[in-house]
Amino acid sequence: MGHPLDGKYSITTSSSYTGPVKKKSDGETEIIDGRTDRYDSSNCRWISVFEMISDDEVRMVSVADPSEAHVDFLLTAPDGSPAAGAVRYEAILKLSRNGDQIQMTGQIKYGYENVYLTMRSI
Repeated sequence: MGHPLDGKYSITTSSSYTGPVKKKSDGETEIIDGRTDRYDSSNCRWISVFEMISDDEVRMVSVADPSEAHVDFLLTAPDGSPAAGAVRYEAILKLSRNGDQIQMTGQIKYGYENVYLTMRSI
């Protein structure tokens, strides 16, 4: 039996970041056995693990690896400056279910930046 969150999801984000580097992490992903491995539209690789904490909470740990990303792409360090290396993010997401539909929402706090994340099953 697979992980209770396995399936395909749309990903949308908004961020408090106002720097010169445009964020392009939205897209689609598939959770398989509680894990994802995808490339966003800037070719940044995102590897995430999802752990059920309770019936309505999920711990998500993601590592963004920009080593194959487009030349004009950088992640940001906790102080808001551009970072060329991999970055680790962790968040507790609220889990909502309506029949077969799943939605996970939460806030990732990383340094001075707040990212609001929504993942919806598709």
